[in-house]
Amino acid sequence: MNWFSSTSRDILRWYLRKFPLRDGKTFFYQRLSPRLAPPERFVTAALDAGFGMKLDLRDAVQRRMYYYGDYDERYEAKMIRRVLDKGEIFWDIGANIGYFSLLAAATLQHTGQVIAFEPGQVAYARLLDNIGLNPFSNIATFNLAVTDREGEAPLHLAAETADGCASLYGAGPEVTAQEICRTVSLDGFAPSHGLPGPDFIKIDVEGAELFVLRGAREMLAVSRPLVLVEMKAETLAASGTDKHEIQELLAGYGYVASFPYRRKWYRARDVNAVKSRNLLWFDPAVRAHREKTARLPIIDLK
Repeated sequence: MNWFSSTSRDILRWYLRKFPLRDGKTFFYQRLSPRLAPPERFVTAALDAGFGMKLDLRDAVQRRMYYYGDYDERYEAKMIRRVLDKGEIFWDIGANIGYFSLLAAATLQHTGQVIAFEPGQVAYARLLDNIGLNPFSNIATFNLAVTDREGEAPLHLAAETADGCASLYGAGPEVTAQEICRTVSLDGFAPSHGLPGPDFIKIDVEGAELFVLRGAREMLAVSRPLVLVEMKAETLAASGTDKHEIQELLAGYGYVASFPYRRKWYRARDVNAVKSRNLLWFDPAVRAHREKTARLPIIDLK
């Protein structure tokens, strides 16, 4: 029975990762993956983007990564691989267990630098474990929460798991624990630690996105990075902010938004009308931004 389950599991993983047609994959995954799951909780898997990760099969997102070989935000991952060039600097704000940090490091191919921030103790330990599984030496990590001020704050999270929904604001039904974390702003932390300005910032901090941007005004003005921001209405509301406030702040620096839909990227006029949870912000007046976004390309529906 063990041999049969292992072989069937390998066949399912091959189908989910390699079969070119996506239709039907969700059906088979939902019905077969619970029956064919490995007996151990943690497994190490080679992912399609060219790096390995230790995955917790109790976590739905990581379990899907194990079977599919990629992250569910595959359009965003593909975009990063297209626009990030060797020698550049990638800042990962809210790194969790490290998928996007490792993706950037693999794309940079041992050049440039990845700077990763993760406040959760369990997630940070898993981040270090996953970096250690790979040959990349260009990732710097900080066990800190990024917001608009330096200090301390309670982090709400699920106990004993690397919780991708850990938040400084409010407690959802899955939250069972709190821990105190140190908070910093990017404008204050970067110069004091001699860190280079970013070419790309990815921000996924479960409602604190606006505060991260408020604490990075000088960085936005001077470094002019591309910015990928998670903008979920429900998590922003928990922190008393909304999508329009993020749009207003970034528009003040010349940024406009784009979003992925069915393998393509589109210009977003009204962020409140966008269903995608992640938006890529760029300044059309910046030559490097024009050149990079032309690789996608971004479709402007006027």
